[in-house]
Amino acid sequence: MTSENSPTIILLVEDEALVRMVASEILAEEGGYRIIEAVNADEALSILEARHDVRLVCTDVDMPGPLNGFALARIVDMRRPGIRVIVTSGYRRPDLGDLPKGMRFLPKPYPPSALIEMVRELLGPAERSRTAPPQVSSAPEHGSPVLPGGIKIDQLHTGVGNTGGLAQPLPEPEE
Repeated sequence: MTSENSPTIILLVEDEALVRMVASEILAEEGGYRIIEAVNADEALSILEARHDVRLVCTDVDMPGPLNGFALARIVDMRRPGIRVIVTSGYRRPDLGDLPKGMRFLPKPYPPSALIEMVRELLGPAERSRTAPPQVSSAPEHGSPVLPGGIKIDQLHTGVGNTGGLAQPLPEPEE
């Protein structure tokens, strides 16, 4: 496969595994992109130093480590100005100066179509033609959000649910 026919590479930076998994699937399946995942800004910067084929970074704002998504966007703009950046958050909105010119913000939760549309808008027509996914179904998209509004993604999860714990076998009845 030649580089002209290779899928466009997107670096997805998200510390929440569920959100990262869903966004990665949206971008790969619906957009036809190749996804590289990172869990924080430090890991993303290491990947960007090692790879020169990343065309777009999609990053969350609040992540573990010293850098947030806004700082990552500014560093990418300084070091690799040709890379497009989308910053997402369900809790924070960018203030004046948080995002360099040309970078975009996408509030969470977002429908899959909004993410794909923004990526295609930033990458331009040449990237759209390289990544056009095969048409599998003509069913209309329902615009369901990536995460339902009630799921809190800013808290550490231990696997213990609201009902008291992980799924376990019931104790044997006493006789």
